[in-house]
Amino acid sequence: MEHTIDRSQIEAILQAEDLTGLSGDEMARFFLDEAGLRKYLPDGVCRQDPRDGANIIYNSARAKRPHHIGEAAPAVEPDASKCPVCNGNTTGILDVAELSSGVTFINKNLFPILYPQTESQSGAGRKDVLGERSAFGYHFLQWTSSVHTRDWQNMPLADLVVVVRRLAALERKLLFDSGSMMPDFESWDNVKNARGFVSIIKNFGKLVGGSLAHGHQQIGFSNIMPRAFRNNLQYAQKHGELFADTMVRDNPAHLQVADFGSTVLLVPYFMKRPYAMMLFIKDTSRQYVCELGDEEVSDLAAGIHHAVRAILTVMPDSGRTSAYNFVIHNGPGAGLYVEFLPYTQETGGFEHLGLWVCQNNPENVAKQLKDVVGAGR
Repeated sequence: MEHTIDRSQIEAILQAEDLTGLSGDEMARFFLDEAGLRKYLPDGVCRQDPRDGANIIYNSARAKRPHHIGEAAPAVEPDASKCPVCNGNTTGILDVAELSSGVTFINKNLFPILYPQTESQSGAGRKDVLGERSAFGYHFLQWTSSVHTRDWQNMPLADLVVVVRRLAALERKLLFDSGSMMPDFESWDNVKNARGFVSIIKNFGKLVGGSLAHGHQQIGFSNIMPRAFRNNLQYAQKHGELFADTMVRDNPAHLQVADFGSTVLLVPYFMKRPYAMMLFIKDTSRQYVCELGDEEVSDLAAGIHHAVRAILTVMPDSGRTSAYNFVIHNGPGAGLYVEFLPYTQETGGFEHLGLWVCQNNPENVAKQLKDVVGAGR
């Protein structure tokens, strides 16, 4: 029998079935009232590297978080019976949805990089001479499945569609129905009036920041703009079109891995590390996951499924421990796309100077990935 958090354990920590019904004040109260979080609060400070605008937020307590995966970063916990998620040893749940087997659910990160704004942070929009400002917001976890061994690479498409829809519901709630959760001065999308910044990421494996083997995504809602958001926005301002427009049109056809209808998976011509991929929504008027139609949600879920499955296929074959990140680029300037970053090569000194040396080439990688994805469709 597969390890999973059962329904009785979920009920014991369930605070809301559907987060879309929560007000901004209710959402904040659930974070502030979670006693376990108070031991691991972030420092609440952000400083900026003046050379490139990189933002650094600090959480000294996060170093205390336990790791529930081994040095070899296995795909599943060697002793799943000790998984804290399966045992219900986690924070209160704010959203839960049924899958064909088990559920997907959203809760609060016990080791948050962001925490709700306090009165002392009321001047968080101002910078001092060091570029320091207050950093605040919310840090969520979305568990892809309550079943320990299930994640993007091995779940039915219908279940992954549910996962994407709940992710979209949270994104919409934070950006467009945040109320008092984010100050007005943090609105950056003047057309759609989104407030704050929603960052959606996945870490798989200890080598790339994963501390739990039980499959999950992390969602940050912050007053701090990640540098990639700024890069996408500046690209659009400089070129008069979105980065997604350029890539969908101009990335060489032979580097396309798979076409899913409304989405396309490709190896970028500027691949920095072997097997890196990008999944684009072809309709570049889409800027957020919550704007996608049913077909686009399904094609996005299918694209993530096949990209992750391909990474977990090729990495062991190439002698590498399975580990990857994926990040979702959203908002003005980006269009909407997912970037897959497998840990296939270490970062050296040249890379820290901005000179990337890649130990494979896009043409070889695209051909191999096409074969892997094609065999799985």
